[in-house]
Amino acid sequence: MSAMDMREMDSAGVSVPGQPSAEAVATSREPQHWGRAMAVAISKLADQLASEDAHEALMGRELRLRVTPDPDGARISVWCFPEE
Repeated sequence: MSAMDMREMDSAGVSVPGQPSAEAVATSREPQHWGRAMAVAISKLADQLASEDAHEALMGRELRLRVTPDPDGARISVWCFPEE
C-alpha cells in the first residue's frame, strides 16, 4: 500500500504570502507514513528556489511544516522564509 500520492495539490491557505511553498498528500493518517510526502514537498520547494543547485537552495533557510487532514490521509505543506 502506497503511503504517498503524487497528485499536485492546490493551496490550502497555509503558505506565507510571497514565500515559496509546496504540498503533497500522504494517503495515510499515520505519522510514520508521512516521510515520503514530506520529501516530495521539500523537493518541490527546492525546485522552486533554484534551477541548477536545488539541493543547496534550502541550506540556511527556516522551513515551516503544517500537517492538515485530507480526505485521502494527510496534507503536508511546507514553506520557507528568506535566508538570514
